[in-house]
Amino acid sequence: MASSTWPIHVDPAYLYFITTSAIQHAHVFRRDLIKRILVDSLNTGRILGQYELFAFVIMPNHVHFIIRCLKDYAPADIVREFKKATANLILRQYEAEDNQEVLAFFASAVKPGQKQEHAVWEDEYQAKEVFSPGFLREKLDYIHNNPLQPHWRLTEKAEDYVWSSARFYTGSGRAIIPVSDARELLI
Repeated sequence: MASSTWPIHVDPAYLYFITTSAIQHAHVFRRDLIKRILVDSLNTGRILGQYELFAFVIMPNHVHFIIRCLKDYAPADIVREFKKATANLILRQYEAEDNQEVLAFFASAVKPGQKQEHAVWEDEYQAKEVFSPGFLREKLDYIHNNPLQPHWRLTEKAEDYVWSSARFYTGSGRAIIPVSDARELLI
């Protein structure tokens, strides 16, 4: 069941800060190959016109991103499609590698009564409405500084972490996938 703070009617002017986690918060997104699957899937949703992507970070066991929903898409639709597409590709990757240990872990994570054979993602996610420029600034900083947290220590500088939009926001270069500039909304 999804947890959210967004209204039933999704206002296309709203931005949403979305967080979703790997099953049992396992560090299944550590490998660059898997991270690439996640960022490519984020980019695909952007290209298909489901949302405008403003910021993102791929962490070892979770993902954060800020979007504006487009057309008739709601955060629940976007998260569901993102999880479905990435789970399928991640499972295919581990099958191609014949990594039975990881596949067994995903199989063991399926809850009784579920029809799926493997679980890659937690069912829950958070979609928080970005309600003010201050909250947007806070979430941009949070996303980009997440890899620097002492319990992660994935990099020394935010812009050096390839798997986020930080380098775009620090002016150090382009992000690994295109993002819209949220700073334009802070004016």
